[in-house]
Amino acid sequence: MLILCVLTAFLWGITNWFLKQGSTGLQNIKYDNRIKQFGAEIWYFFTNPHYWIPFLLNQCGSVLYYYSLSKTDLSTAVPVTNALTLVVTYLCDVISHPKLLNSRFVMGMFCVTSGVALCVLSKPH
Repeated sequence: MLILCVLTAFLWGITNWFLKQGSTGLQNIKYDNRIKQFGAEIWYFFTNPHYWIPFLLNQCGSVLYYYSLSKTDLSTAVPVTNALTLVVTYLCDVISHPKLLNSRFVMGMFCVTSGVALCVLSKPH
């Protein structure tokens, strides 16, 4: 059931990018009182569909992740899901900002995915 881990990583990776985009403008909310500041920020998130729709999809990914943990070996599911989430999030950033594509990040993604692949493939079945 490794496909569940891949689907979770895909959901999390894409929604991470959308959550980042949906939370822009939050820094413009300024209050002297911390309670009012917190309330204004919560109101901003609830009234901003560019934030709460990806948030709900992200939570669907969390439910899928917990389900995948019951069907997949824990030592496989966790690293695969987290590493692929990182890769998908980075690819979404590169698609929206091509200048982020550089050799250092590509080498890092290669190291992460290679390390996870080695862990998964070297595990005795």
